[in-house]
Amino acid sequence: MLKAISQNYSALRGFQQMLDVTAHNIANVNTVAYKEKQLSFHELTYRELAERRLPNSGDSPVPPQSGRGTAVSSVVPSREQGALAHTGRNLDLAVVGEGFFRVLLPDGGYAYTRSGNFFLDADGNLTMAGGILLDPPLYLQEQEDMIDFESLTVTPGGVVQANRLPLAEEADILDGPTGNIAELGQLHLYNFINPQSLSEIGDNLLLPSAATAPPREGLPGADDFGEMRQGFLENANVDLARQVTSLIRGQRALQSSSRALHLVDELWGLTLNLQS
Repeated sequence: MLKAISQNYSALRGFQQMLDVTAHNIANVNTVAYKEKQLSFHELTYRELAERRLPNSGDSPVPPQSGRGTAVSSVVPSREQGALAHTGRNLDLAVVGEGFFRVLLPDGGYAYTRSGNFFLDADGNLTMAGGILLDPPLYLQEQEDMIDFESLTVTPGGVVQANRLPLAEEADILDGPTGNIAELGQLHLYNFINPQSLSEIGDNLLLPSAATAPPREGLPGADDFGEMRQGFLENANVDLARQVTSLIRGQRALQSSSRALHLVDELWGLTLNLQS
């Protein structure tokens, strides 16, 4: 009886975690670049039925065993590409393929993100909504009198360009091809061999964990890195149909485990009340 209670308790705990993960996925269906979390279970270790001198059928080559229940083994993000949503903002960037943006945290450390809705701060730097700087920085504030920020464009290869102002054309001090277009900088992407091991800290930011290999730096469109799409954002890759199915499965499994636990409790009560 006690084993059955323990097994049903592990199931209740596991299915509750399943519902928690599913609810979190549904809550973030509109979060930019959110990656759907996928939960996996594993069965717990077995014990021999005769370990407490319970009856058995003799010397079996494989002793009868009883399981101990289940537990959550991992919750990892799906790496499926989210659909692109057209925004028309010249500072909205989506990565089509592999790769992360790197940002500089206030404490001096690095974090990584797929969320590309950037803004220009008062100094002309590209930042996330919370003021976290894109790394490496472009230092656009040094050229604000020479370029037209409204014409800022980002090529699929991550080259940041803008139209020169008349003063800049005369001075000819900006790098780039001849003519009215000035190259302002180059965006980089970063990739990991095992991106599922990145630790999430909120605000669409990811940190390397102890299991994360060092990142590889590259240019958009080069090697196995994805390309940039200006004026687009990557939507969450949450499949609502799959989440509703998971919600129903988790609900039914939780109800079944609860009913089984209630039944075992009744039987245990009857056993304790037996009178000779």
